[in-house]
Amino acid sequence: MGRKTANVIASVIYEKPAMAVDTHVFRVAARIGLTVNAKTPLAAEKQLTKYLPEAVIHKAHHWLILHGRYICIARKPKCEMCGITGICKYFKKTHAASV
Repeated sequence: MGRKTANVIASVIYEKPAMAVDTHVFRVAARIGLTVNAKTPLAAEKQLTKYLPEAVIHKAHHWLILHGRYICIARKPKCEMCGITGICKYFKKTHAASV
């Protein structure tokens, strides 16, 4: 079993503060600015678990996945629909003239 799968089981079944980092989590966390210069999923996991409150880590994986699937999509993020543009590094960088 891989690290991501183990973290999914620990967080979903046992509600442990484990962060499963998949493609969506890795991309969205970097885009928003929750991770900085994380080159690997493990580096992203370490940053996320260090700075997110322990009580929400087991839920944060799902929040980031869903945000990445439906709002912060890979090719064309739907910033106009996003509720966190005020804290998003990507939005600030790409919409600097309109902010």
